[in-house]
Amino acid sequence: MGYGKTTAVRKFLEMKKTKSIWITFQQENGSADYKWNKVCDEISKWDRIIGETLKQLGFPVDVPQMDQVLSVLNNISTDETIFMVLDDYHLTEYEPLDRLIELIVSERIENFNLIIITRNTGNLNSAELVAKGFCNLITQEFLRFTETEVRDYCIMMMASISEIDLRKINEYADGWITLTYMLLLGLEKGIPVGMNMTIDELIRATLFDVYDEPTRTFLIKLSIMDSFTAEQAQYITGAQHAADILRKMRKENSFIYFDEVNKTYQIHFVLLDFLRSKQNLLAEEKQALYIRLGEWYLDKMNFPKAYACLYRGGETQRILEHLNNPQNIRNELAEFEGSGEMFEKTPIALLRQFPIAYLQGILIALIRGNEQTAIGCRRQLDQLERFYNQQDGIEQTYRNRVLAEINIIKKFTVFNHIEESTAANELILNLLNGEQSYILLRENEFTFGSPHLTYNYFRESGLYQQTAQLILEKFPVYSQYTNGCGTGSEYLARAEYSLETGNWADAELNGEKAIYKARTKDQHSIIICANFVLIRLMILQGKINDALNCLQALEKEILMVRNPIFNTTIDICKGYIYANLKQTEKIPYWLQVGDMNTADLFYQGVAFNYLVYGKAVTASRNFVKLEILAESFAEYFAIYHNQLGFIHNGIFNAIAKYNLYGLEEGIMALNKTLAEAHLDRIFMPFVESAPFLIAMLREIYNRQPQDPFIRKLLSISEVYIQSLDNGELPRITLTIREQEVLRLTAEGLKREEIAKRLYIAPATVKTHLQNVYKKLDVNGKNAAIKTAVKNGLLFTERLNDDGE
Repeated sequence: MGYGKTTAVRKFLEMKKTKSIWITFQQENGSADYKWNKVCDEISKWDRIIGETLKQLGFPVDVPQMDQVLSVLNNISTDETIFMVLDDYHLTEYEPLDRLIELIVSERIENFNLIIITRNTGNLNSAELVAKGFCNLITQEFLRFTETEVRDYCIMMMASISEIDLRKINEYADGWITLTYMLLLGLEKGIPVGMNMTIDELIRATLFDVYDEPTRTFLIKLSIMDSFTAEQAQYITGAQHAADILRKMRKENSFIYFDEVNKTYQIHFVLLDFLRSKQNLLAEEKQALYIRLGEWYLDKMNFPKAYACLYRGGETQRILEHLNNPQNIRNELAEFEGSGEMFEKTPIALLRQFPIAYLQGILIALIRGNEQTAIGCRRQLDQLERFYNQQDGIEQTYRNRVLAEINIIKKFTVFNHIEESTAANELILNLLNGEQSYILLRENEFTFGSPHLTYNYFRESGLYQQTAQLILEKFPVYSQYTNGCGTGSEYLARAEYSLETGNWADAELNGEKAIYKARTKDQHSIIICANFVLIRLMILQGKINDALNCLQALEKEILMVRNPIFNTTIDICKGYIYANLKQTEKIPYWLQVGDMNTADLFYQGVAFNYLVYGKAVTASRNFVKLEILAESFAEYFAIYHNQLGFIHNGIFNAIAKYNLYGLEEGIMALNKTLAEAHLDRIFMPFVESAPFLIAMLREIYNRQPQDPFIRKLLSISEVYIQSLDNGELPRITLTIREQEVLRLTAEGLKREEIAKRLYIAPATVKTHLQNVYKKLDVNGKNAAIKTAVKNGLLFTERLNDDGE
């Protein structure tokens, strides 16, 4: 604290005369998206497209989403060196951001440098990053001024300083440059060194009391903001000559800094902390200041910041009024700094006055919560419904609207219970009378990150056909009051059911219908799922190249949407397909190694990610690991009773048992899963694992030749294996030069250094790396190195088998 970290970095960047993105964090309790938007806003000032792309992706909560962020940063095309500065990083206190920072540092993006200014490195794994040569650490001891440096600085600032005062400053400040500076200011004002003053008292005497009362009040008012323009300062404080005051203060006070790039002022945290401690002097006016700041942001259409300020100003009702306006509804608006606390602490009577706002808060809680959260939210919804049914004096159209929105949100409390979640469909339609929902929009994700719609809702053995039929009958109503969300789901359900149960013609026809219909309303989740059906079918039919072309076209289309959940879903599709094709090196790395982190309902496909992880481990033939994983996967599929998940998991168990303990153990395990699948005549999970099951299936058929289910399953499996053999893809290999370039990259060399080592041009190095990325289907250096090492395409002493 106060050792000149920020000043040193600013002066360094001024000297380098290079591009910089400067982000200063403050002590705040905002959501991850709130902090992420703050970062993206600063990046947008440097490159609008990159900033907006990152903002649309949202804060990356899991590995595939972090990979997308790295992909965007890796695609920065510039020969200039760019510095991103994260100042006061210790105030973020958010572990996923620490993880993202470590990934960015490890990626060593060309011409992109990250400078982190922090009071401690406890949250970041800096020791490992330093040991790997990924970063340099400048410690407080390095910044501490030596006795000679303090002496020279003091003499430069005050030529007449005495030896006694020099000695006292050295003892008292102990190399702390900020304190040294304030002691010198104190000397100029007649305050002797060594006087028993606290740091606050010294700040008051040297930086605060030197101004008249109006200026001191002006400074305290400014301290409610992290940074500000002169125009903003005038609006918030009411000072007519704010710009002149700030210019004068900037010249005479080094604790007031002006950012020439962004045209904003900032107050040094040493002075800022002091000023904020004095805000109680403006107790009554403080709330008014936050309200004015909130109105400023409302006028600038920055709603999350506006709400945060208004909440600090005690204007909960103003926020609720704004959120209650249908024209202001966005998916992210109910999440802002203090939003959770606001909805929790606001009296129920006030929340009921603004039901649309209240329902947005409940929806956010449901999406971000767990089963216990759902129980509490259901209770809130029931109470709100009773209130609006019983309350007199409410205009009937408005009452109907609120009751409809309540019943729409209730669906989320009974996720994947089709009968319960669709029971109110007709009621909702009648209440809305042809109008659309205010809260649920066309843009909402319909399949919860899963590439398989019926997987989400198939809960009980023997009821797969009934489940598909219910989706076909009930789900189209949903699109009628959400402006098209879920359009095409009825055809998708038919296609998925037909594929899993062996009706290929019907699967193809309805898959194509689902895509055409979904496109009419931009239903990307439906488009992904329907293409997933067709791609799997193409592989069965031996059209492997067509399948891969379809997969690549789908990925390209979805990446343009810039939705992190859809991007993760595409990763899951790729993992599933490449595992079936035995191209393990092209399975997204996080699915190869099972790098799953806990996420909410929308992320990683409602446990479908574990299904793909199991297929990846199967394809890698690590049967010991597969057996153990099959034991743990059951709990994930049990959360929502995903029967297709249980069937796949039973297959994993059977494959592991067969390869570890022999044919009989394998058959015993497989028969249990076959019995479950037989109830619904489900074939496809077994067919797609046929290369690992075929010996057991043949033996089971020999023992039960009259069983039509086994006979058909064996027949389809034989066809599937033949299709794989006929269309077998060549194993991915790296050329000698590509291996050399990747190995030197793994050793930490930059593009220019690699070029010199190999006697080639830097542009050629870049081309080789891009070829490697394309072959391995990855977005950056780290992913390429790890994937190549894990799959035996690259050998380096620095990394273990998992690419660590």
